[in-house]
Parts: sequence; structure tokens; C-alpha cells
Amino acid sequence: MQLKWKRPLYLFHRWAGIVLCAFFALWFVSGVFMMYVEFPQLDRDERLAGEPTLDFSSARLGPGEAVARMRAGDFDTVGTPLRNQARVVDDAQAEVVASSLSALMRVDTTTSQPGYRPLYRVQIAGAAQPRVVDARSGAVLPRVERDQAGAIAADFARRAWPETRATPRYLDTVQTNQWAVSSALNPHRPLHRFALDDAVGTELYVSSSTGEVVRDSTRWERVLNYPAAVTHWLYPTLIRRHPDAWAWMVDILAGAGTLLAVSGIWIGLLRIKRRPKPGKSRVPYRGLMRWHHIGGLAFGLATLTWVLSGLLSMNPGRFNPPRSPSPAQSQVYGGKSLTPSDFDLPDFGVDGVEAEAHHYLGQAFWRVTRRDGGQALIAGNGQARVRPDAGTMRERAAQLLPEAPLLQVETLTRYDDYYYTRHPERASHPLPVLRVRFGDEASSWFHLDPASGVVLDRSTRVNRVYRWLYNGLHSWDWWWLWQHRPLWDIAVIAFSLGGFALSMTGVIVGWRRLRHDGRPSAVDRLSAASAPRPRTRRRPSPSA
Repeated sequence: MQLKWKRPLYLFHRWAGIVLCAFFALWFVSGVFMMYVEFPQLDRDERLAGEPTLDFSSARLGPGEAVARMRAGDFDTVGTPLRNQARVVDDAQAEVVASSLSALMRVDTTTSQPGYRPLYRVQIAGAAQPRVVDARSGAVLPRVERDQAGAIAADFARRAWPETRATPRYLDTVQTNQWAVSSALNPHRPLHRFALDDAVGTELYVSSSTGEVVRDSTRWERVLNYPAAVTHWLYPTLIRRHPDAWAWMVDILAGAGTLLAVSGIWIGLLRIKRRPKPGKSRVPYRGLMRWHHIGGLAFGLATLTWVLSGLLSMNPGRFNPPRSPSPAQSQVYGGKSLTPSDFDLPDFGVDGVEAEAHHYLGQAFWRVTRRDGGQALIAGNGQARVRPDAGTMRERAAQLLPEAPLLQVETLTRYDDYYYTRHPERASHPLPVLRVRFGDEASSWFHLDPASGVVLDRSTRVNRVYRWLYNGLHSWDWWWLWQHRPLWDIAVIAFSLGGFALSMTGVIVGWRRLRHDGRPSAVDRLSAASAPRPRTRRRPSPSA
């Protein structure tokens, strides 16, 4: 009777093991590829190199006037990887409340003379695709068509890669494909795809909603990402274009894989001989099964943590709360929500290529990024006098959570385990920053950028625990270890190879057992040996 509960455990491990161990093997190999091969994207340096210099000298309308020309009905489309959907608008003539506003330049294809058109890019709250407004005429521009997208791609390539002189060749217009499945591209779908026919096989993707170049890929990125991210993330386009179905599939596989890893460790511990005979091993197996058992004891825990953290990457049940500050918390330093009418006609100075509007203490500023990656704050009108500084931000920090005690405000001049980036050169996480800690029930932390006056993020105790359960266990991106490469590389590759060997021996052993399934299994023999024997009445002896 004591083995009844063990039989389902053994059967699950046998029958599910073949399929799931095959996935484990693929995940281990593809994880090593992903250490050195990134998924195709337009990185920050490429984007800044290819964008035109901001020049609003020909603009006639300020941001407030331009946004006033728009109506809620202009934001009538929601992009998805499968298709664009119509957005329900209660009052198509209602005024627009912009959630973000930026300035950009676009090649002007309406005239015979080469030039650029100054535009405002406007986004509203929600999933609606952004729209652009001409800063000269106030017209809300229609979608970018193929010929105009080709001119944009050619202008971008000429500036980003001066050695490339070929005219971009139109390939197709796609809602999604293998390299454009990310939900980050939903605001720009469908995408116009062009080939540069250069030595590295570059392809560019141009947004049909704003005309921006939003993605590029090279030949080797596309080739190497099949054994890397496409395999590791289960990213075939056929599946990934259905986000909900893809999420369910990953959750089910990772959840079943977690159970397999737990059952494997449990069985491995149960099968160790506690008191082996003299000269005998504690491992009760021979041949390949012996190596699978030893591999499970050595790498089973790492396999479990990797597959469990992979499941947590999907944030099942939304256990990990969002890290964005609330509108009220952002306004502690902004002073007000975005108000385009506070901004005059912009003058961005020399070599600015990106500009985003925001407020600091109620004053209008443009956060301008130069081509070299440097940033500057430019007054949005003549009344912007007080600029962000660490002292003012410290003084106002208690207002982020006025109902909770402020415990500490510290200045971070280098990254640590809770504020870091694996690519510091991309400037996605600025330094120095202020870290503000509160003694509320959630143990909230905030990171503040004293250069721009922006609240970068908020984290709670749950976020920080989740950071270790997901990022820490899955990527091993502990800041100390990451700083000491190639120690990080050696550790991750060594355990990945161990996990791969464990998975492959599991596939082979499982397949052999299926082929001999008609024979009594070890579980059956063990159950029969431990079953109570029937009692028989003893016959009396003749002498009795």
C-alpha cells in the first residue's frame, strides 16, 4: 500500500519525460545561443545615426495648435500581430487628450526638391496607434504608403550606413513576420519591409502609422536566431501571431516541465540506496540510466530553477505588479499632466534628432537627444526657469507616498542588483539616480532621474522578490557575476551543458522504455515485491 502514491509519479515521469526532456534540451542549447545572439532590433545608436536632424524653422503651428486640430476619431486603430482592429470611439469629434508628444522629421515626397517635413507625433492613453500632425499645415497625415516608405528607408540608410549606396528594394508589407512579432511594434503595423542588398543583408521595417524606421535585421541575425530566440521563446510566427494562444502554450509547457523536474529530483532521491552493500554503489542503475540518475542529482536543481523561472517570465496570474509610477506620483515632479498648449514653436538647437515633451514643476521642457546620444533639456517656452536638480527632487521625495514614512534617499552612481542594465552603452538606465525608500506596507522604492526630473520606476517588495525568482534564476544576471565575465559565461554554459546532457539521456532512456513497454517495468516489479503475500493454512503433519 505504501507505493500507491508513487506509481502516478513514476508514470508521469516516464510518459511526459520524452516530450518535455526534448523541449528541455532545445531550451538549454538555444539559451547558450541567446547569450551571444540578440533578437533583431533597431538599437539606439543605429536609430540616432539614421534619423534626420530636427529643424522646425519652417513650422507654423506649436504643439497646442497642432493637437487641437485632431479629434478622438483620428485614433481609431489598434494594431495586433494578427490584424489591425477598429477602436470603439464614443464621440469621434471629442478633443484629444495627449498622453505623449514628440517631434520628428520626415522626408517630404510631395515636392520635387529634397527636403523634410516637421511633424508632431501624438499618442493617447490606451492601445490606439499614434498619429502624426504636420507642423506646417496642421493636417493629420494619412498612413504611409509603399513609395513614401521607400524614400524614408533610403534616407535613413544613407545616413546610418554611408557606405551603403544601393536603393532600398521593396520586399513586402507585413502585419507581422518572424522578426516583427514583438508587441512593441503594435503601434506601427502593418510594416513596410525593404532590403538594402548590402554585404550583411540588412532589411529595414518602416512604420505605416508614423513613417519611422522601427526595426532592422541582418542576414546572420536572422540565421542565428532560429537556434536562439525563435527556439528558446517558442517564437514561430504561426504561433506567436496569436499572443493569447502562445502564452497558454508556454505556460502549459513550462508548468508541466516544472512538475517533471520536481518529480525527477524526487524519484532520484527516493532511488538512492541508503545502506548499500559493501563495494556497491548508492546508485541502483547501470548503463545510461546510471548517468541519467547521476546527472539528475548534479543538475536537476539548476534545471528546475531554469524552467520554473521561465514559467515566471510569463507572469502567470499577474503576480508581479507593474513597475510604472502612478499618474499622481509622476506629477509630484511634473507638476501637471501633459499640456501641449504650454509649448511654443520649438527650437531644438544643433544636432538634436529626437525630442519628447514633458513637464517639470509645471514648466514645459523638451527632452532632446543628440545624434551622439547626449541629452539636453530645452525650455518649451520662455517661462521655464527652474531646472531639475538632485536637491529639489530630494526635498519633494516624501510627496511620492505622503501617507508612508520616508526611510532613505540615496544617490546611486553605479548599478546594483536592483537598478542595472546588461547594456550600459545603450543609456536605457541613466546614472546617477536617486533611490527613495518608503516604510509602507509594500516597502516601495522609487528611482528618480535628477537630470530630467522624471520618476523612472517604482518597485515593491513583490517586484524585488520576483526579480530574483525570474531574472536572477533564469539569466543569472547577479550584478557581481555579470561584472566578472567570462566567469558568468563559464558558469552558465557549464550548467547548460549539464542540463542538456540530463535532458538527452532522459529522452533516450524514455524512448527505450517505451519500446519495451510490454515487459514488466521497475515500478511493477517493485510493487509486486512489496505486495503482501496471501496467507495459506498450514496442513497438520501426519505425526500430529
